[in-house]
Amino acid sequence: MWRTLIAAAFVYGSGHPGLDGHRPALLDHPLQSFYQDVNATARDGRRAIASFDQARYLGYLRGFIARADAQLRPTDSSD
Repeated sequence: MWRTLIAAAFVYGSGHPGLDGHRPALLDHPLQSFYQDVNATARDGRRAIASFDQARYLGYLRGFIARADAQLRPTDSSD
């Protein structure tokens, strides 16, 4: 597992724009694409986690509002 992680980190790092002059021409486009895809996935992952977090908080808030609404609403007491 560690070897795979190290290999993936090496491939990712090889796509960094600062290494433009050091990459072989044959691997230039695939490495840059992999680097950009990993960055896009990380960015989208952060957004997804934030939206899940917001959805959880909204669920709590909706439950709280429903309970407060039920307690504040006058009950129908027809005697």
